[in-house]
Amino acid sequence: MRKKVLSYLFVLGILLLPTGFFCAAEEVYIGVSAPLTGDNAEYGEYFRSATLLATEHVNAKGGINGAQLKLIIEDSKSDPKEGILIAQKFVSDPRILAVVGDFNSSTSMAAAEIYNPGGLVQISPTASHPDFTAIGEYIFRAGTTQAMEGPFLAKWAVEDLGMKAIATIYINNDWGLVANQYFVEKAKELGATITNEEAFIAGDKDFTAIITKIKQQNPDMFFFATTWADAAAIATQMRKLDFAPALMGPGALSTNKLIEMAGEAVEGIKANAIYFVNDPRPVSANFTKDYTEMYGKSPHDHCALSYDALMLLVNAIEKAGADRAAIRDALAATDGYEGVTGVFRFDEHRNPIKEFIKIEVRDGKWQVAEK
Repeated sequence: MRKKVLSYLFVLGILLLPTGFFCAAEEVYIGVSAPLTGDNAEYGEYFRSATLLATEHVNAKGGINGAQLKLIIEDSKSDPKEGILIAQKFVSDPRILAVVGDFNSSTSMAAAEIYNPGGLVQISPTASHPDFTAIGEYIFRAGTTQAMEGPFLAKWAVEDLGMKAIATIYINNDWGLVANQYFVEKAKELGATITNEEAFIAGDKDFTAIITKIKQQNPDMFFFATTWADAAAIATQMRKLDFAPALMGPGALSTNKLIEMAGEAVEGIKANAIYFVNDPRPVSANFTKDYTEMYGKSPHDHCALSYDALMLLVNAIEKAGADRAAIRDALAATDGYEGVTGVFRFDEHRNPIKEFIKIEVRDGKWQVAEK
């Protein structure tokens, strides 16, 4: 409660800052908050690289209403306390018209308690906790929620693939708990038996005890509510223990790095996606080409979501000008914007309405699933 009171007192101090100046200015500023250091630095790099590519594309076409787009990028370290400090900095800087960030739900939600009363749009590419956008009308997401993803995967596993006994493993944080919860609830509703729900702490490296415990129950499928790096480690250790059930996980796994690290141990693994590197849709294919040429490597789906998040803000600012409230309204009214991860429109809770693609690792690469 004390933190919320302090947040509102801070916001009261900045509410009178001017927000209507603009395009007499030669530059337009958008903030980016992402973990550039720490355990999630890889994901922060996805944010940084993709938003810089988007900025290059915008400026090459003349900028935003003639003004060049500039980013102010800050390192949140995936720490809610750092996220709050960055939010205070961005809200109090009248140059900044909107913010892309943060990576995880915990940091995004902590920062949202500053952005929302401060009247500054925050759009997270990846925060998937269902309660994130409920914090307020200035809070948006470009990606989907676990409330959408978990049931989709459960229906695929049980109804389409015929899995009857499923074990799950999840990282013990806000995201992992919710990802596991929504998958398990729907799988049970559809008649599957959940043989195990096993948690681990971020940083754990040896999963032998958990795998051995699950193997004793002989499940048909093993569901990962984890990052790709943890999934790669777990799958590799499963292979060494001669344990080979069907594998499935959320879109967070859909990176080539999973395959590079785990090799044949993840052959056949299934996941959902709203973008993947072999996506044939023209907007997606062009993004993949440009990103690969610029950075010499393939983009992750978090890159695509970060790119879309920034371009959605650009689209809103082009329509609304430099007024923060008008930018919020223009973003909320988005309908039919074609992004890398699909066509965007937002529901009344500022969540995008999108369709998933079913993908799997087949012949050593991510491809559209055959079933």
